[in-house]
Amino acid sequence: MRIRLLGLTDTTFALVAVIGFAATIAATAQPAATGCKPGTRCLKVQANGKPGGTFTAQCTGTFPDFIMQSNRLPPAGQPFFVLSQNYPATAPTGDAPWLAIDFKNGTAGANAYLKALRDYAFDGMIAADFRPENNAVRQWFHMPLMNYDNGRREPIHGLTAERPIKGPELGLKKGVTISNYAVGFYNAAGGVTIGNVWKTGSADVTKSNFAPGTMTFKILFSDAKPTDFQKGDLMAGAPQFTIQTTSGPKTVRLLQMDVSANDPRSPTGWVFGTYAFDALATDNPAWLRLRPVGLSWGNDLGYTPADQKAGKKLTETTISDQIPGYAKAHLGWAGRTNGPVDNPISGCLSCHGTAQFPRVADLAPFNASCNTTAEKLHWFRNFPGTQAFGAMDINTCKPITINPPPVSLDFSLQMQVAAKNMLTDKMTNPCAPPAPTPGPTMMVAPAPVPKGVQGGGAIKR
Repeated sequence: MRIRLLGLTDTTFALVAVIGFAATIAATAQPAATGCKPGTRCLKVQANGKPGGTFTAQCTGTFPDFIMQSNRLPPAGQPFFVLSQNYPATAPTGDAPWLAIDFKNGTAGANAYLKALRDYAFDGMIAADFRPENNAVRQWFHMPLMNYDNGRREPIHGLTAERPIKGPELGLKKGVTISNYAVGFYNAAGGVTIGNVWKTGSADVTKSNFAPGTMTFKILFSDAKPTDFQKGDLMAGAPQFTIQTTSGPKTVRLLQMDVSANDPRSPTGWVFGTYAFDALATDNPAWLRLRPVGLSWGNDLGYTPADQKAGKKLTETTISDQIPGYAKAHLGWAGRTNGPVDNPISGCLSCHGTAQFPRVADLAPFNASCNTTAEKLHWFRNFPGTQAFGAMDINTCKPITINPPPVSLDFSLQMQVAAKNMLTDKMTNPCAPPAPTPGPTMMVAPAPVPKGVQGGGAIKR
C-alpha cells in the first residue's frame, strides 16, 4: 500500500514519509493485564495493539516489548524479553575495529573481517544471555514495533519468525518442515538512526540512513530435531533457547548468524556476512562453533549461474574456506553469500537491498514471471543505501514507476517490517504517550499499491 499526504505534493512526500502520531497510537488509558515482568506496565490489548482484547502488551518504554496472547505468556520461572529502546543521540567514536581490515584481501581478509564482527557482537552478549540490559561491555538496541502479525516477537527472548524450510532442503527428510526464529541487534551507531526514525512515536522513514560504523547482527535458531535430518544432526551441541510460541514453549537451537556493517569501502555502503553452526567444532563456549560462510560487499553485477558453471570467480563475494559442508551446498544464486535458513534464489546483500517503504517489490525474484536470467539480475545491482530498490510489476517482472516513489530504508529489512506495521497496516502502539494534536501536514490517507506491483515473498528480517 502506498501513502498519500493530503494537501502535499509528491515531492514533499519523497522528503517526508511520515504518518501522524495521532493516526497510529492510542492513549495510555487501557485496562491492566497480568503476566508481565514485575515493575512494568502490563496492558490488555487486541492483536493489533488497540485497547481491550485477549492479548497482553508489556511496556518498559515508549514501544511494547511484546504483544502476546494472554493465555500464551511464559510459564512461571521464565524471564521476560525487554526491548532495548533507549536509543542514543550520538554513538561512541572508534568503536568499529573491522574498518581497519581489508575485507577484499581474499579468504584471509574475509575471514578476519568476519571474525572481528563476530567477536564484537559476542563481547559481553554471551555472558548476558543476549539480553542487552545485562551487557556490561557495550550497548545494543532492538528495532521497535515488530509486534504484529504471525511474525510477532515472542515474550522470552524476543525472537520473530523466519523462513520455514521443508525437506529435502538442507538435508531434511522428505516431508519434514522446520520452523526458524531470530532476533537482531543494532550497535549504538545503528541505534542513533533507529531513534531518529521513531523519535515522534511514528516513523519518519526519510531518516533511515545509517552512518559508517553501524553494525548489526542476528542470531537464528531452528526447532529441527536430531531425527529430522537424513545424515546426522546439523546442530548437535548447539546453544539452546526456550521460546514461547503461539502453540506453547519450544526448544530451539542455534543454526546461523548474520552480520552487516556500514562500510564506505563497499560500492553499496554495506558488507554482509553469515555463519553456520558446525557440529564438528569443539570450541567453547558452543557459540564459537559458528563458522564463517562468506562475505559480500557487492552484488557481482552480471554474474550468472552460467558463469559459475564455467568456473569464473565472483569479484565482490568471498566464500570462506572454513564453511561447513551443508552450508556450502546451500549458497545463494550463482554461489553468492547466503545462510542455511535463507532462500538460495537470492543472497544476503541482494535481499536486503529491497528494503524500502512502501514495500513494492519482492525480496527476490520469487514470482514465476521472473523466469529469465536478465530479469533475475535486476535484484543483483549495486546502488547506495540512499537509493530505493524501486517498484516491480508482479505480472511482467519489470521495473515500474509509482508516484510517490518508494523511500530507501538503507538495507534494513527490520525497518521495513516496522514501518509497514505502523504506516501501512495501521497497527497501534499501546505503550505510547497521549498523541499531540496533529497539524495539517500530518494528515494522511492510504492509497492502494498500483495493481500488479510486487510486495509479497518469504519471511526474512
